[in-house]
Amino acid sequence: MELDVVFRDLIEADLPGLDWTGGPAHQLYVATTLDAAHAGDVALVVGEVGGWRLVAFGGVDFRTWPDAGRLWMLIVDDAWRHLGVGTALVAALEDRVRDAGLSLARLHVEHDNPQARQLYDDLGYVPIGERTDSWPNDAGGMTTVDVTLMQHRLD
Repeated sequence: MELDVVFRDLIEADLPGLDWTGGPAHQLYVATTLDAAHAGDVALVVGEVGGWRLVAFGGVDFRTWPDAGRLWMLIVDDAWRHLGVGTALVAALEDRVRDAGLSLARLHVEHDNPQARQLYDDLGYVPIGERTDSWPNDAGGMTTVDVTLMQHRLD
């Protein structure tokens, strides 16, 4: 089966179509991150099918490390998983890293997400450390998780 998923930059009009990516705190974070995208500090990418259905979302943050783009917020709609969309999303984000003149991509993968970890292993990412990551949650607090930091040379 060949999928026709087009990856492009996120625009404000896309935000309602990303309601499946997380709760209100996440939606607010994505909306406020658009300003950083306009400034060139991050790249926000959506995968679109049929010219209207958003099935993937992710970003590259260029502010975290001077030598690498940080892939983050990667998600594929449940109905579109295991079809190669995640692989294509990572490739689209890696293209943004290359476009910024960088040859190294890094990402965090949560310890309780073995499917994502397997994808990143398969794509050539290697673990380089352990740490915690956190973000605001819908209850007004912070969600904190253990993650593995992985990187991949894009030469």
